[in-house]
Amino acid sequence: MEIIMHEDQAITENKTKRERKYTIATILLIVMASISGLVTIGSMVYFRMQVRDEILRSDSEPREYSRHYALVTRDNSDPFWAAVYSSMKEEGENTDVYVDKLGDHLAADYSKNERMEIAIASKCDGIIFEADDSNESVVLINKATAAGIPVITVRSDSAVSARRSFVGVSYYNLGTEYGRLILNASREAELRHTEETPVSVIVLTDESIQDTSQNIVITAIRETIQKKQDSYPEIILTTASIDNSGEFTAEESIRDVLQNSIMPDIIVCLNEVNTVSVYQTMVEQNKVGESIILGYYDSEAIIKAIEKKVIYATITVDTQQLGRDCVDALNEYIEYKRVSEYYGVDYKIINQDNVAGYQEGGQNGE
Repeated sequence: MEIIMHEDQAITENKTKRERKYTIATILLIVMASISGLVTIGSMVYFRMQVRDEILRSDSEPREYSRHYALVTRDNSDPFWAAVYSSMKEEGENTDVYVDKLGDHLAADYSKNERMEIAIASKCDGIIFEADDSNESVVLINKATAAGIPVITVRSDSAVSARRSFVGVSYYNLGTEYGRLILNASREAELRHTEETPVSVIVLTDESIQDTSQNIVITAIRETIQKKQDSYPEIILTTASIDNSGEFTAEESIRDVLQNSIMPDIIVCLNEVNTVSVYQTMVEQNKVGESIILGYYDSEAIIKAIEKKVIYATITVDTQQLGRDCVDALNEYIEYKRVSEYYGVDYKIINQDNVAGYQEGGQNGE
């Protein structure tokens, strides 16, 4: 009898311990969910306060806007986005829209996807989003759409999502232009050879980009070269992935690539950061003239490098048109519930032949 009582007591104690564990686990889950909710609400409130303060700072008298759009990009520090955002703000002023580059005024350093969550939670009227091919982008865009917030993708697309329109360049056309530049530069590179050897070309890609845009560019480069190969020197094309995750990682990664291999005849850069980093590395290592540099974008440093004949040419996107088209696409959809699925943006080549006119006329100079 006593043994049975001890067994019952043991069973009761074990049951009590299990119930206590379940209770503690439940409480922890509730606390974590509450904290997550508070963080989201806090971020939304802080975001709204920052928008209000920015409006007060930008105007002598507070102005009421009919709509509020949020710009969410991968890297807010990229000079490219600074130029695009300037155009967006100007177009917004003309169409009674306030455009905010989300992240510039937030206390913490949120990731692109976290800032997208904040934009959705803030219930803005529209979102301009630098998407990618990841499932996370699809989920976030669809979440915004389900909440009644139209999304325009910019620069890189998420075609399978519920985005309303994509604003950007044709990456295939961009690759074709790079291919033509490589072919033209290959003749100059061949003249530097002391013996008959193929012209070596290396394309520097950004390892942090998750979409297929770079692959499309490289495919177009290869096809363009193959079509004209009989009329130009033999070309061997390779690629190298560059770490663009930190402030100085690109320079370090590029330095490693150039030090650990024979200098290529032609270096192709697909973004502004890599273009400037290659230029600076060549100057620091006293290797100016050993490789022909094909760049991207038209920052002051790149234009000066073209003038000094350190950079052979660069391809630049019309950032003013890109910014305007993003705002106009959202306006059109909100007003008419329909919009073109694709807005093509112009680009141009800057080289020794037109850099002087480009400097005089700015982005529209010839």
